[in-house]
Amino acid sequence: MKEDNKKKKYFVYIRKSSDREDSQTLSIDAQKRELKKFADRENFQIVEILEESASAYKTGRPKFNQMLSRMEKGEAEGILVYHLTRIARNSYDGGRVIYMMDEGLVKEIRTPEKAYYSTISDDKFMMHIHFAMAKKSSDDISQFVKRDIQSKILKGEYPVSAPVGYLNLDKYGRITGIRYDGEKQRILEEMAENEGNKLRRIEPDPFLKPIILEMYKIYARDICSVDELRRKAFDMGLSGVRSQDILSKSTVVRILSNPFYYGAIPWKGALYDPDTLPEENRHKPTVSKKLFDKVQKVLAGKSKPRKRIHNHKYTGIIRCGECGGMITAENQKGVNYYRCTKKKKGVKTKCSQKYIRESDLEKQIEREVGKYVMPQDFVDWSLKVLNRTNEEESDIRNKILDQQRRQLVKIEQQLAGLLKMKISANNIDGSMLSDEEYVDQKKLLAEEKKRIKEKIADVEQSIEHWLEQCEDYFDFAVNCSMKWKTGGPEKRKIIFSILFGSNATLYNKKLLVKAEKPFFPSVYFENSFDWRDILDVIREYFMNGGEFDADLLVESGGFEKECLVMVGGKC
Repeated sequence: MKEDNKKKKYFVYIRKSSDREDSQTLSIDAQKRELKKFADRENFQIVEILEESASAYKTGRPKFNQMLSRMEKGEAEGILVYHLTRIARNSYDGGRVIYMMDEGLVKEIRTPEKAYYSTISDDKFMMHIHFAMAKKSSDDISQFVKRDIQSKILKGEYPVSAPVGYLNLDKYGRITGIRYDGEKQRILEEMAENEGNKLRRIEPDPFLKPIILEMYKIYARDICSVDELRRKAFDMGLSGVRSQDILSKSTVVRILSNPFYYGAIPWKGALYDPDTLPEENRHKPTVSKKLFDKVQKVLAGKSKPRKRIHNHKYTGIIRCGECGGMITAENQKGVNYYRCTKKKKGVKTKCSQKYIRESDLEKQIEREVGKYVMPQDFVDWSLKVLNRTNEEESDIRNKILDQQRRQLVKIEQQLAGLLKMKISANNIDGSMLSDEEYVDQKKLLAEEKKRIKEKIADVEQSIEHWLEQCEDYFDFAVNCSMKWKTGGPEKRKIIFSILFGSNATLYNKKLLVKAEKPFFPSVYFENSFDWRDILDVIREYFMNGGEFDADLLVESGGFEKECLVMVGGKC
């Protein structure tokens, strides 16, 4: 027998995958050692050892297909494998090998335990059974994994490794994998202890979360390309996990377009909104849904980011007073000039307006900004009045808030009970609660939960937020002229937009503006107007949702809040 083996040529095929069915299989190196020992003992002639890390559950393994093609050409007569399951776990590849044995192209398959010969029908029958059992096992595991993943999602847990900016934790609250860092672990534990909460299975990376947030804010402002953004991110400290290199453009786009960052779970074409997930398990958002949607508009090309060659400060925010076209700018011999584009909605217009130097335009802007400086004595008086009235109204709002929170707890208990019934061992066949019933009932409860949370958010904002927003607004209004004079090009443009929105026009080289609410000309405070009337307008504005975003005036790439910007109007 050993004499015959010397004349036969074998391919050695070694396979190992990360699939669950391969978890107990020897590693590639271990399989290679065992098969070499076996080949030496049996005096086999090895043509080549072929290795690959791939699942046999699907077709298309390159080395496997290469091996069979070479056997069809007669380069070898047999295959040496550690176990038959290394050959196939799908019906196509298994059937192909047995067909080649029928045709005499594969004369035998050897494992350390058994030989399967092409001339013995019982051997091929046993191979059929082995392949069928392997496929059945893979199918069962696939179904189990799908149910396990669905169960995790319904409980609010992301079923795979979290994206950059987040950390996976084990059931003991320890960071897993190559992202483990002792300092990060300590910070997470301290934060959980201070908040009185336990660590979740996914937590924001305390070092990378502010960088991801800043990336969103920068890109939402439509002032740089993806390539520029990835360099800014690298300068801030964000790099590849393994290589420590600058992130690729595609990685940055994935970060900017992944709903995971606002708290949702995207999975297999479905999107699980954070409001539909149990609050105690779902991961914490890095950005708001509003900011995420704004970034998507930029990515979609509705607001195309482009590199600016010249430092044109006021393009895109002033219209022509004659034809309504936008005012653009160009540089001639080192001097910036502004003029009408002579286009409106892509259609050329007839316009007689002439150029204006940037320096002449800025003189007019400086005068207009200066007209809206708020006197400090009005601010001091207003803050005293607002603090007093806020205390009087807080008790009423707190009682309303308590009732709304009780309603929210009741809804969350109903959602938890619904989930418990859905994943119960007694509901495997859906007899207690079908998939359709679960989805319908969950949708109704989720909508009610969302409605109550929005009401709670409105009340909380009116209790805690609006007064702070007023204070920020006053700080801006008192110092807007000084901030404009000392600010860079980007900051000046934003301050202009805050005060005048899209109401500015240029006609015969004269700037015409109308302030946005709730800004008042300085002359209002000097004349006989009742200060309380002015304060009522300001207070009503912020009580109805007017806001400041402190980061819009921050220089790109920085985290320090230098100036506060109102975004409740048309800015």
